[in-house]
Amino acid sequence: MEDKVCPRCEGLGWVKVKNGVQRCECRYKHITDTIYNRMNIPKRYRDKDFSNLVKGETVGHPIIMERVEDYINSSKYTQGKGLFIVGPPGVGKTHLAVGILKEFFKRRGVVGLFYDTRTLLFNLKSSFDGSASAREILEDVVNAPILVLDDLGSERLSDWARDILHYIIISRYNDLKPIIITSNIDLKARNTSVNALEETLEERMGQSIASRLSEMCEIIPVKGEDKRGTNLVKTEVANAKG
Repeated sequence: MEDKVCPRCEGLGWVKVKNGVQRCECRYKHITDTIYNRMNIPKRYRDKDFSNLVKGETVGHPIIMERVEDYINSSKYTQGKGLFIVGPPGVGKTHLAVGILKEFFKRRGVVGLFYDTRTLLFNLKSSFDGSASAREILEDVVNAPILVLDDLGSERLSDWARDILHYIIISRYNDLKPIIITSNIDLKARNTSVNALEETLEERMGQSIASRLSEMCEIIPVKGEDKRGTNLVKTEVANAKG
């Protein structure tokens, strides 16, 4: 019996989209946990992509998605350009970052790497005795074609942690390797009294790193309510009614 031809791409493996072409879904149906393990995508985000982003004033906003699509479809990442996605907790920044990684794989065959910053530092510190595992982790992080550092600057850093992050960022900066960062705090201080008392990533990591990240990354601010808290409230209300 002959294999059925995909009705969407008619067996070509590519479909037309607004900005050109992309791989048809039939070509990456074989994606399993293996590829997500390679990307280090957490289980909670295995099913997250652009199709199920929360709409409204969050990361699913048309203006934000237009900037993200432009980034994915351009050659900016090959020139070391990344994204700095900043906004309050629970608005979908991690969801968006994971979606970007998946789209780079689907459209361009690029296998990126995801790390929650605190998990990365913990894994390195727990094995940082000159062991092969620590060196391998650090080598993977420095050399990944696209790196997501999730929740950067969410807490004060020790001198050791700051040195490690400096090494990663400076190495990628020098090698023109992009970083996609999500953060709850601004990269640099804004010229408004509202943010005058809020600590910035520049204050936590230093001017030299903030300067490099400013050059490397396009800043994408995200506004919106904490969807995690909203979901919790809905669950509690539903339970109360039950």
